[in-house]
Amino acid sequence: SVGVNPICKEFVLISDSTGLTAQTAMSKCLSQFDWSDDECVITDAGELCKIKRTIYTFVRTEQAMERIIMKAKERSALATFTFADPELRTKTMTLCEKNNVPFVDLMGPMLLRMTDFLSMQPMGKPQKMRVSLNNDYFRRVEAVEYTLKADDGQSPWLLKDADVIIVGVSRTGKTPLCVVLSQMMGWKVGNVPLVLEVPPPKELVDKEAIDGRRVFCLTINPRELKRIRETRLQVRGVKEQEEKIAGALQKSNYADRTYMVKDLTNAKRLTEDQGWTEIDVTGKAVEETAETISQIISSRFSDDDEGFIPNIGHVNC
Repeated sequence: SVGVNPICKEFVLISDSTGLTAQTAMSKCLSQFDWSDDECVITDAGELCKIKRTIYTFVRTEQAMERIIMKAKERSALATFTFADPELRTKTMTLCEKNNVPFVDLMGPMLLRMTDFLSMQPMGKPQKMRVSLNNDYFRRVEAVEYTLKADDGQSPWLLKDADVIIVGVSRTGKTPLCVVLSQMMGWKVGNVPLVLEVPPPKELVDKEAIDGRRVFCLTINPRELKRIRETRLQVRGVKEQEEKIAGALQKSNYADRTYMVKDLTNAKRLTEDQGWTEIDVTGKAVEETAETISQIISSRFSDDDEGFIPNIGHVNC
């Protein structure tokens, strides 16, 4: 059982730059443990363990590093560092070992292997964040521009050029998912809302022009959809306006459960008829859904030279 007074473990993240690498690596590693959120884990003994992160950025001198390591010792913390300077890395490891501070050198081992593999010496200096203006960069920009143009079904004639098409009823998170996919994978992603009273655009259901394996329909639990739509109405002040004119006009059925079930059923039927793939997004983060779709696309087209969608950074040697 979880104790009343949970234990606390501190991680000291030290970087000669922004600290993004160390933070990302820690989050990825923490996700491998039984954790309830980003701030605590459940130990094998069933105890709650709070996670504290202390981040030090742009640390580039031995004196600054020493002060941080001694603080880590006082707090019985684990030190994780990303230093490009090999001398600073070595001194940090020596100091940690001397003071019995557990540590992880995130960059050192990889740089060492890369030095041997490439037969080159690294610069050993922190580098400014920079973007390579290569083909992948311009492809990503083009993908984002396409995704914005093809958002919300506003340009159905562009669908034939899409790498992936997202469809679904209103408020299932189509637009943010499309943006994440275009930025993360460099894909041209179109999205089309499916509305009960409105037939889908003819371009979407043209099986000769649209490969159904690339179309994904987002579905969601009606209860969750009702909550999202009601919140949407409140934010836009629709409910307040309806109360003022109650009886004068018919109220919106946008958040009506019966209507929503019909809306979802209509989308499901269309998905089955067209041979699209249904993705349940209930309780899922946008990034999780994006990863699911990426995996499906990869498995479907990995052996299809003509239909394969290359990932960002993929280079044929």
